[in-house]
Amino acid sequence: MRIDLLRHGTTGRDGYLDGRTDRPLNELGWQQFRRQTQSRIWSSVVSSPLARARTAAEDYAAQTGCALDIDADWRELDFGRWDGRKRQDVMAEPGGAALLEVFYADPAIAAPDGESWVDLQSRVARSADRIVARPDASPVLVVTHGGAMRAALSHLLGWPLRQLWSLRIHPGTRITLEAGQGGGGVPWGEIVEIMQP
Repeated sequence: MRIDLLRHGTTGRDGYLDGRTDRPLNELGWQQFRRQTQSRIWSSVVSSPLARARTAAEDYAAQTGCALDIDADWRELDFGRWDGRKRQDVMAEPGGAALLEVFYADPAIAAPDGESWVDLQSRVARSADRIVARPDASPVLVVTHGGAMRAALSHLLGWPLRQLWSLRIHPGTRITLEAGQGGGGVPWGEIVEIMQP
């Protein structure tokens, strides 16, 4: 089946650790979303419940009449005490740069009072598995976040989480996959297209 992973458009907060912090799309963010979805048809849309993804997904579903599923497993990583703060401000704190470095280098390390990349991958994998197990192989659009997209790619392609930082996923990026389940329900996937905004 074809799955398109689409990172929500920009909110104008580049450089912030916005996980659960939920700012709305700005006008450029809406333009990015519309560019990636115009003249494209999906049978269903799955969306993160965070408004910066959900609002655009709801708009697309309303315009096309396709099914919409709001799935909490596609939320962005919870950055805990860092959430909503500028990355540079966290790095400027005593020991902050070292903590951030370890957090990004070791997927099992959680943000303070937050979530680890392994935790994120676990919940995204649940939803990705539900999608590829659908009996109807119609194309699906997933409107989500950069971290959740990396977790999905790691799960479906078998890539180590720590290597996914080499893949740039700007707001508005769409990655098209062919995906399915092999023997024993093991997921597989391959990248068909990457469309940067």
